[in-house]
Amino acid sequence: MTTAPVLARPAGGELFASTGLLARLDLRRERIITPVTIVVLVLTNAATVSSIKTLYGTPQERATLAAGAAANSAFKLLLGPLEHLQSTAAIASWRAGLFMIAATAVCTVLLVTRLTRKEEELGRVELVRAARTGRLAPMTAAILVAAVFALVVGLAMAGLMSSAGATGGQAALVGAQYTCTALAAAGLAALTAQVATTARLANLLAVSAVLGGYVVRGIGDATGVRWLHWTNPVGWAERMDPFGAGDWRPALLGLAAFGICVIAATWVTGRRDLDGGLVAPRPGPPSSSIGSMSGLTGRLNRGSFLGWLLGIGVFAVLVGVLVNAASSLTSDNPQMLDYLHKLGGPGELSKVFLAVIMTYLGFAAAAWAVTALTRVRADEAQGRTEVLLATPVSRSRYIVAQLVLIAVGITVLLLVAGLLAGLGAGAVTGEWATMLSGAVRGAAVQIPAALVLGMAVAAVYGAVPRLTVGAGWTLVVGAFLLGPMGELFGLPSWVRSLSPFTHLPTVPSAPMSWPPVVILLALAALLAAVAWWRFTRRPIEGA
Repeated sequence: MTTAPVLARPAGGELFASTGLLARLDLRRERIITPVTIVVLVLTNAATVSSIKTLYGTPQERATLAAGAAANSAFKLLLGPLEHLQSTAAIASWRAGLFMIAATAVCTVLLVTRLTRKEEELGRVELVRAARTGRLAPMTAAILVAAVFALVVGLAMAGLMSSAGATGGQAALVGAQYTCTALAAAGLAALTAQVATTARLANLLAVSAVLGGYVVRGIGDATGVRWLHWTNPVGWAERMDPFGAGDWRPALLGLAAFGICVIAATWVTGRRDLDGGLVAPRPGPPSSSIGSMSGLTGRLNRGSFLGWLLGIGVFAVLVGVLVNAASSLTSDNPQMLDYLHKLGGPGELSKVFLAVIMTYLGFAAAAWAVTALTRVRADEAQGRTEVLLATPVSRSRYIVAQLVLIAVGITVLLLVAGLLAGLGAGAVTGEWATMLSGAVRGAAVQIPAALVLGMAVAAVYGAVPRLTVGAGWTLVVGAFLLGPMGELFGLPSWVRSLSPFTHLPTVPSAPMSWPPVVILLALAALLAAVAWWRFTRRPIEGA
């Protein structure tokens, strides 16, 4: 009689075998997207610091801001209360701080999921684990890379605040706000990557938690229920109060959340199968009624599109409600008034404010187009496009369906955003017809510029698919920095004209001008034709 061999539990060191090697591999794989993310985050905060120096350079202008727009409940919901006016760094930290902290946390979530569950979903973790690699090594390597990202962002933000007038202690606390919140998000993402069975679901769970915390914190600020700050990492970051109380204790909560989530993720990892998880997406129906390529494309992108529509819609309502605060922003501040008029044109201040906000919403719609084309690129890289094209679906029908999706998606996002912004503005002003008409027209006029960016990314995908993600985000971020931010940076007009949004008429504050709109639509059509032509003639990059 024979007995089955008893397998010994792996030693602790074996669980982490090859972690250093995998961490170096992850750093190499992230050598483009992560540095670009850091640069964008730092440049955005640098632009905020520059604008604060220009627009609120005197104590009187800062006091006017605190007593006016900053006292608005909607501003408190978005940015928190403005309580400290002693320096440019203090104002800049309020103006961009909590929002940028939440954005950094979201970027950290995407980073961890990309290096863990996404790799497992693609089958690469199975190959890695077939070598002499510890069970916990892939997750640990991803967490180490995320920790480096969080630390670098924190140091960069601390240096930026120091250059803007913060003391050493204040700058260190600002950096700790970013680092500790990002670490808490990294731990949460590590856990959701073990719980969910797909990268998309893992991102959805973790990002929803981060943004939900941001909203809960905002509700606490807007309603005065300040204990809500203690329910989430973004609220803990606000409680650190670098320019007031200077409390380091909430940072310990962020670090504790990071540790607890990592321990929980480690426990789940040791008790689940590869490719397994606790939460799986709902299976589809046993039969499908989708009968066209356009229908399939819409079905595949429905979930992410609705998420973007919800996010942009909520933002549109909030900024619509803030339309009356435009006068508070510019009272006794000719620099702010001049800046708004340069971006939003002449006319009534409420209409100028709407014109400026619609430009930002146009960039949001273009960013959605990049994410949609990123999915198209992923389908091709993973072999799904090749399988689909083996059916009676032609290359032409396939790429046309993607181009139609981009065009319709951008149009719907902007029109719905304009409608919701108009409703918000009408609710606070009582001028329903005027605000609705102005907001919808202002949003509609952004469609050609957003289409140019979207179709430019599609053309890159059609010609050189491996550059889709990098080129797509470079185009959108570059157009944003050259457009609205270019005015703050004092860039010459010929440089700013490289952004398609700078050529649009500033509706509703100025009359409609059709020539630039027609030219941009023609350029978008030309780029779409290039995308179609190149895709139908190049080889498909299968898995």
